[in-house]
Formats: sequence, C-alpha cells, structure tokens
Amino acid sequence: MLNKLLNILNNLSTGSRSAISYFTIIFFALLASITAIVLLQHSKNIDEKLSKNFAPAINAAKDIHLIIDESNRHSSSIVNQNDKPSRLKLQKILDKQYRRRKIFLIELLQEPGLDKAKKMFLSVDKDYSKVMLKQRELLSITTPINNTANSQKLLTEIKEDIRKLELNIDEIERNAIDASNALQSEKYKSYRTLRFSLLIMMVILVLVAGISLIITNETIVSPVKQVSEVLKIMGKGEIVKFEETINRKDEIGDMIESAKNLSLGMKNKADVAFQIGKGNYEIEVPLQGKNDKLGRALLEMRNNLIESKNTENQNLHKLELYTKNLEKRNKELDQFAYITSHDLKSPLRGINNLAEWIEEDLHDNLTDESKKYFQMLKGRVLRMESLINSLLKYSRAGRVNNEVEKIDINLVVKNVLKRLAPDSKHAIFIDNHFPTITANYQDIDDIFYELISNAVKYNNNDKPIVNITYKTENQYYVFCISDNGLGIPKEYHEKIFTIFQTLETRDKVESVGAGLAIVKKIVEENNGGIWLESKEGEGSKFYFKWLIESQQNA
Repeated sequence: MLNKLLNILNNLSTGSRSAISYFTIIFFALLASITAIVLLQHSKNIDEKLSKNFAPAINAAKDIHLIIDESNRHSSSIVNQNDKPSRLKLQKILDKQYRRRKIFLIELLQEPGLDKAKKMFLSVDKDYSKVMLKQRELLSITTPINNTANSQKLLTEIKEDIRKLELNIDEIERNAIDASNALQSEKYKSYRTLRFSLLIMMVILVLVAGISLIITNETIVSPVKQVSEVLKIMGKGEIVKFEETINRKDEIGDMIESAKNLSLGMKNKADVAFQIGKGNYEIEVPLQGKNDKLGRALLEMRNNLIESKNTENQNLHKLELYTKNLEKRNKELDQFAYITSHDLKSPLRGINNLAEWIEEDLHDNLTDESKKYFQMLKGRVLRMESLINSLLKYSRAGRVNNEVEKIDINLVVKNVLKRLAPDSKHAIFIDNHFPTITANYQDIDDIFYELISNAVKYNNNDKPIVNITYKTENQYYVFCISDNGLGIPKEYHEKIFTIFQTLETRDKVESVGAGLAIVKKIVEENNGGIWLESKEGEGSKFYFKWLIESQQNA
C-alpha cells in the first residue's frame, strides 16, 4: 500500500506533494476545531436552557406550592380565628399572587422537555381554580365563626383539595428536576464526546504527520542524500557512475537526471580520453546531443590525433611538420580543458539552483538533518566548481608568455598584503628593496599571493611571524617566504606540489589543493624552480627562483 502511494507521489511535483500534506493536516485540524466548537456550543445551549428555563421553572413550581399552602393557612385562620389580616392576604393571593406566578410558570413550561410538567400544571391549575371558588365563598361569609358548620365544611373541603394539589405540585417539581437532570446528563455526554473526538483527531494528526515525514524522507531526503554522496565523491576528483532507479517527473527527478547526466558524461568522456591517451584512436566517442561541445572536442581531438599519427608515421623526417602538429594538439588539449570546465559548470549550476528551489519550497516541512543535507549538497557543488576552475587555471598557468612586462616586486608584495589584510597579531617582515623582473604580472601575483597567504592562513603560532626576502644566486633571483608555524613533515614536501593534494581533509580545511601546483607550474614554465625547507614544529621556508632579465634575453 505504501509503495503504491509512493509511486503515485513520485509522479507529482514537489509542490503538489507538500500541498497535499499541508491540506491533509489542516483539514483534520479544522475538523477537530469545528467538532469542538459544535459540541461546546451545544453544551452552552444546555446551560442556557437550565439557567433560563428549567431552574426558574422548578423555583416557580415551589413558589406555587408555597402560595397554595399559604392560602390554606389563611383559610384556616379565617375560619378558626376570623383573622382580618389573613382575610386580606388570602384575597391578595386569589386576586394577584397566584395568577402572576401561574402565568410566569406556564411561560417557563413552554420549553421542550417540560411538556409533561406543563400538562400536569394545567390540570393542577384547573383543580385549584375550583378551590379558589370555595376560598372566595369562604371570604364572602362575614362572620365564619358564627356560621361554624358551613365554614368548617368549606375549610375541610379546601384542605382536602389542597392536599391533593400539593401532591400533584410535588410531582410537577420532580418531573422538572428529572428533565433538568436529563439535560445535565446530555451536557456531560457532550463533554465526553468532545474529549473522545479531540483524542481521535490528535491520533489522526500524529499519524498523518508521521506518514508525511516518511513520504518526505523517501521521496525527497533520500534521493537528495544519494545525489549529495555522489557529488561528494566527484568533488574529490573521482569519477563515478551514478545509479538511480526512481522514475520521477518532479524537481527531484530533474535534479537526479542532471546528476546522472553529469556523472555519466564525465565517466564516458574520461574513459574515452583515457583510451585516446593510451593510443586507442579507434574508440567511439559518445555524443550526448548537438550541443555536446566536450564530446565534439574529444571527437575532434581523436580525429586530429589519428591524423597526427598517420602524418607522423609518414613524415618522421619532417621535424618541422611534426612540431606544428604537436602544437596543434596542445592547443586542442587547451581547448578541451576550457570546454570541459564550461561544459561541467552548466549542470552543476542547474543542480545548485534546483537544490535552492526545493529547499525554499519545503523549508518549513524539512527536518534539521534534511536542511544539513541540502547545505552539504550545495557545498559539494561549489567545491566541484572550484575544482573545475582550478583545473582550468592549472592548464593555463605559465602559458601566457607573450604578455610580459617589467614588474616591481615591491608593489606586488604590498598589493598582496593589502588584499590579505592579516590581523594585528601577525608580524610580517619584508626586505627593504626587491628587484624589478620581467614576467607576466598575473603569474607573479599568483605566486606571491599563494605563498604569502599560505604562510598567514596556516600559521597557528601564538605569535605568528612571516618573512619575505630575496637574494641573488648565479643567474637567478631567489625569493623566500618563511613562517614560524607547525612546519611540514619531510614525507609531504613533494606531495604538496601535486594538484588536488592537501595535508588536511577538504571537509576540515576548505581548499581544493591546486594553489602550490599552479605556482610550481608557473615557475617551471619560466625556467625556474621551487622547493621547500621545513621540519615539523620548526616552521616552513618556501623558495622559488626566477631568471634574471639578462639571462632571459640570453
């Protein structure tokens, strides 16, 4: 069931899946809220009925009971004592009090649920109307004491009738109380239903949230993590084949497809380049489309190598032609490096943009771990781009020989220090005067920037010191950049000049490991040399030598 649901969701866009999750949770939350409101309103209505109708009806019935009982007492006082105040009070009861209370009680008994009490009271009212006639007859006797037989007879009938009425009124009170208790039970039942409903809704919300989390993990986090791992490996310079069997048509699918195309393209072209490098010029060059510049460059390079080989076999004695062909191949290799870097940047930027869009769309629904994977993914993409840029820079290093000029090294060092802007704890010492050399300005700037920045950046001494000096040695200027940092073990003296090699892991120190390799290439392309003197714990001294101008012209 879950697999079918995941297959359906894989065909939806990431935004649609998020909307379904949000709307499902909102729907159940609204359903719980509406249920709570309805049940609470029902309880409130019951409370209003109890306070406005049922409780007043019970009290009004008790008042009727008291009025009838009081009329009975006054009737006895009139007959037995000829009490004038009792006569006046009984007259008041018969004329006003009972009628007002009766009308009030009948209005209250109109409420549904008090129908039986209303019917019983109408019967009581009818019976008491007869009693009231007898009481009025008693009031009409001016001297009831002198007419004892008649008065006593009326009094006896009145008392007997009132006794029966009181029993009926008691029944009315009990009936009203029972109806009130039934409403109370209904209210408590409503509260119980509310608690149960809210509990069920909470369980459903938790289940929906859990399912949404599982779906998000399976359809978004897991594929992104897989792509991130592949790019992490590729970011280290390795070429891997990216395998992903999920068939998706959303943004994640686009990102996976871009990663697959990038990985497959790199692997296929690397294999082709490797075979061509081994001399297998018959290998088929795969093309990924009309705009596959890298593939076309490889194809052209292969064809040119085939042509060059044939020409070489046919014209070994023509050294000049061989040299021209070799220069042509070098140019094509430069073109290959350039096209490679630009061809690989496009899918990398696409992956980065897709990752940012997905992160923005699902920001509120992602876990902290998911956000971490997105950051790792974007970091790996940036690192891959840095590797490509460094590769291109390395391929061009020291090859711009036609753009040379006279360069004051004093200005170069000052400009480098100005850009680095080391903090106040660094003590930096430089020679009072540096020579003026003939070179390409960018090459010299790259050399001093890399060596000085390394001396500043990786010097973890409490009182870091950097010395920048030079001396003249035979036909060379020998420059030295030294520091008092931890130093570099002997076994790493050669390794650090190899491209994409670092002493620390790239996750610990953000560096692609191309700087010193580029410096070495620039120096050696200009007939110079670079070396390192260092012991662990005693700092490092980087030396490079540059031909003096007179020797360059020689």
